[in-house]
Amino acid sequence: MADPSKTRIISRKIEFEGWHKLETVVVQTDSLRHDGPAQPMSREIYHCKPVVAALLYLPETDQILFNEQFRVGAFMAGDANPWLYECCAGLIDDGEDPEAAVHREAMEETGCKVLDLEFIGKVYPSPGGSDEVFLLYCGRISAAEAGHYGLAEESEEIKTHLVSAAEALRLLDEGRITNAATVICLHWFARNHQQLRNKWSRK
Repeated sequence: MADPSKTRIISRKIEFEGWHKLETVVVQTDSLRHDGPAQPMSREIYHCKPVVAALLYLPETDQILFNEQFRVGAFMAGDANPWLYECCAGLIDDGEDPEAAVHREAMEETGCKVLDLEFIGKVYPSPGGSDEVFLLYCGRISAAEAGHYGLAEESEEIKTHLVSAAEALRLLDEGRITNAATVICLHWFARNHQQLRNKWSRK
């Protein structure tokens, strides 16, 4: 097994710094092929703040609230419909508790107050070229109205959609949910759906 403590940074150079930061990093790690170090590896790394994402769920009516918004990455990749159905999500501010970030983002993006949270897990969506990390949750809400939300100063235009849990899972199975964090959250939800509904419906 490779020893993480033997990984060393040989050099690093910032190529660009704006909304996020791009850096060229040369590292050398412990080898998986043989005893001793591997060959040095040069990679461009896209540095991002950590992100929270929460699947918002109404157990009383068995409904899920999705955000729909334009995603420039999907557009540049040639997606026929770059307006994606997604979980509520956003960057964690410096010094902010992740759960507090979920509550803030839910209010900004959907107008909903989150009453309870279940932690789903931590994932790296693209670890070959980015240090971005997602903390995933499922959040209980008691009321929601489809509408338009988002912060104008962040050029956000978000339209929310309230759909049945069955419809949400059908969209997943048909491949119409393509946002990675949302796909993961929905697979977790499918495995924990009834248990979660029973737990939260008693509150």
